[in-house]
Amino acid sequence: MAVQEQDKEKDQKKLSVLISYNGMNESFDYKTAHNAEKTRKKALDHYDIRGADRDLNFLFGPDNQTEIRGGETMGSQVEPDSQLYLRPRTAGGG
Repeated sequence: MAVQEQDKEKDQKKLSVLISYNGMNESFDYKTAHNAEKTRKKALDHYDIRGADRDLNFLFGPDNQTEIRGGETMGSQVEPDSQLYLRPRTAGGG
């Protein structure tokens, strides 16, 4: 049992990422099992993004092009201490 409890505690270790929004850059804690949408909402709240803008801004990875999928865990998509970007999706060219 002790080993299982240690494994659970290890899984719950808080990690952090930097999230940039409109020239501001802040650190946000997360756990590997957290749904990425939870981290996105924390960033939206922190940067006081409200109304329609809230539904338009998403997290993007260090390349600022790969969207972090909200329905998946942070641990499956993000390396600790990564730089992420909170911004709107770009419209497709046409």
